[in-house]
Amino acid sequence: MISRLFLCWLCLIPLPLAAQQVQLKGLFDGSALLQVDGRQRLLKAGQKSPEGVELVEATSSYARVLVDGRERKLTLDAPVAASYARNSRAEVRLLPDSRGHYSTSAWVNGRRVSVLVDTGATSMAFNYPTARRLGLNLERAEPIRVSTANGIADAYRIRLRSVTIGGIKLDNVDATVHTDDFPGIVLLGNSFLSRVDMEQQQGMLILRARH
Repeated sequence: MISRLFLCWLCLIPLPLAAQQVQLKGLFDGSALLQVDGRQRLLKAGQKSPEGVELVEATSSYARVLVDGRERKLTLDAPVAASYARNSRAEVRLLPDSRGHYSTSAWVNGRRVSVLVDTGATSMAFNYPTARRLGLNLERAEPIRVSTANGIADAYRIRLRSVTIGGIKLDNVDATVHTDDFPGIVLLGNSFLSRVDMEQQQGMLILRARH
């Protein structure tokens, strides 16, 4: 009887949770790309991941996070290899320009266009002239209002048939078309970036297909 009561008492003792695995994968203008328990999370300062990891600060060289009530400083210290092993997943490597921005060429619905990686953009964003040049159909697009650096603006919400960068191809990608000439270059936002794995190594941005 006593042994049974002892076992029941043990069952009520809270067991320590496994430590969370948090790794810094990238730093972008006040936000940080973290890998938390194997899941990719892009956070701005003050935001908390679904796993409870909070980004306190993100600079150009490190990120401070709160994990289980403890503050940690994370850096990007993984070296870039001189040669790369063959990867079974499609991979694109981008070098920053003089301002630290990443740009590349993409194929949108089979047509080529220059894009700028923007982790702060919810979706891919086009200006109206570029959308017309690419033949994007706006007749059945949903009119919306969006917040920009210049204030509130009119736009359309559409879905792209496909977006291809290097060997990475995604279907059914959400996008926004502004009714004016903003933005000056197509923004590669999180409707694409959230569906690939990202990593920064000594300034280089690496995009990898998930399948």
